Amino acid sequence: MSTRQETFVGRVKHVLGSQITVELDPGLAGIAPIYRGQLQQIGQIGSLVRLPQGMVDLIATVTLVGISELTPGPGPQDLSPAGERWLQVQLLGEVDKGTKQFRRGVGSYPGLDDPVHFARTEELQAVYPHPSTSHIRVGRLSASEAVPVALDVNKLVVRHSAVVGSTGSGKTSAVASLLQNFAQGHWPAANIVVIDSHGEYSHALANHASVKSVLGGENERLNVPYWALPAEDILRAFAGSTGGPTTQKTWSTLVAEARRQFSFAASWLHLDPDAITADTPVPFDIYEVWLRLDSENRETRRAKGDALSACIETTGDAATLTPARYTPHGPAGSPPMQGPCFGLHGNTPELLRLGLLDPRLAFLREPSGTIDGPDPLVAAVDAWIGGIRPVSVLDFNGVPDTAAELAIGVILKLLFDVAIRTPNGTEGIGRPSPILVVLEEAHRYLGDKAAPIARDAVNRIAREGRKYGVGLMLVTQRPSDLPDTAMAQCGTIIALRLSNSADQSKIRTALPDTVAGLAETLPSLRTGEAIISGEALVLPTRALLNRPDPLPLAEDPSLDAWRSLCGTRDVRPALAKWRGIYEQETK
Repeated sequence: MSTRQETFVGRVKHVLGSQITVELDPGLAGIAPIYRGQLQQIGQIGSLVRLPQGMVDLIATVTLVGISELTPGPGPQDLSPAGERWLQVQLLGEVDKGTKQFRRGVGSYPGLDDPVHFARTEELQAVYPHPSTSHIRVGRLSASEAVPVALDVNKLVVRHSAVVGSTGSGKTSAVASLLQNFAQGHWPAANIVVIDSHGEYSHALANHASVKSVLGGENERLNVPYWALPAEDILRAFAGSTGGPTTQKTWSTLVAEARRQFSFAASWLHLDPDAITADTPVPFDIYEVWLRLDSENRETRRAKGDALSACIETTGDAATLTPARYTPHGPAGSPPMQGPCFGLHGNTPELLRLGLLDPRLAFLREPSGTIDGPDPLVAAVDAWIGGIRPVSVLDFNGVPDTAAELAIGVILKLLFDVAIRTPNGTEGIGRPSPILVVLEEAHRYLGDKAAPIARDAVNRIAREGRKYGVGLMLVTQRPSDLPDTAMAQCGTIIALRLSNSADQSKIRTALPDTVAGLAETLPSLRTGEAIISGEALVLPTRALLNRPDPLPLAEDPSLDAWRSLCGTRDVRPALAKWRGIYEQETK
């Protein structure tokens, strides 16, 4: 028996466009024949078969398996002889036998009774690119584990992607393995920023990544300078809102004036004062601006039109956030009078003061910048992207959700603003050197309830990032909570097991119609197994993903301690760490 005959599995019985019905050979034992000592999983949804057509082999994926006694026959009349076994396959592309090159689409369709064969390892290797400087390995084919699966790096990074899967499906391990391959492979100068909500990636990437934390020590502290933000966002960050139109206008005027004063005094800045606005990223003293806004809101005067007649009792102290005290205004228009802006800003100045005192927002207050230099924003951005390390992990574990969303929004906004302003031919980030943002718990930052700064920054990257060299990888266990616009921007989807019907439906709509049968396997995928579809891979594929080494801190905890002798649990170290964080932040 020839090798070609050994791979024979059946014949074409029905052709409907790209959907082909195959009658399995009656002499085929089961639907997993043994070839060269290995089982060939032709009966698995997502496995590949080939249909020889002269100088090309058509490649198709199995979408449905049936037997006529249990399932209506697949032919036009829905009639099949009793006991007939069949497959439905979807044509995907063709392999040129001369060049061994695969191309999507087909130039001709098979005829009735044409033979169908399972795809051998060597034929599959012509379909799937090998790992190289342009392709990064993520795993191996589920149906033929000798065939590696590698993704096109350019399309994976720049054209956005999504990694989705229910809790326990292996989602975090899949992302950690991918990042390890970036760091250890052909990309030592990569710019990958991981937004780590639960402190899971630092363990898996410690040898290759820079790790910064909002609650870290002096050298590991993540700092986000408030003054790099536009004036309106600064007020929203610390006060929680921007106040009314009058407050916004006054705040912007005071901030612009403070920025100009700093620029004039700073030896390392050479800017035209008239070009500096409230949104120019120049350092300024927010404490002094707060005191001026608060004083304006409290001021009383002996003569309303005379600023020199202000009835001030104590001047206040910006450094300690102590408000100025004014003589209370008199009743029924008697002096002292209310100042021109008395009470116009409502409680915004007080909310701003409380925000500046909040230890959870201490990361926004550094670096402050000095007139002698150097430029503090250079060091801050360099720390965010990891310096000379290919991966930067920004750890937000233990940070309140509000503060975490705020920090993430600030960082992503600034990174994107830097990327779009980086000139070609330089060594900055963006088009000269693309940056990939890996966003864990992505649904938290894209939903309607997310902080506006975070939501706007992520949505902007999703919409415009690819043309400026900023890629986005959304990682979530709840894809149904992601906006349709965000999912539509993802060129590649890596979908692990999903148990929720709403999540499954979201991914089915994002996958091509040609792999509808493959999408039905979402709830039954093994841990660490995924359906990969999109621009980074030539074909929609069911793959076993590589396990990372070392593993991230996402594994289920052990219950060994439950089998030990009974005793009280010592919570003192946890309390000391908790208190130490606040102690450090208030120094």
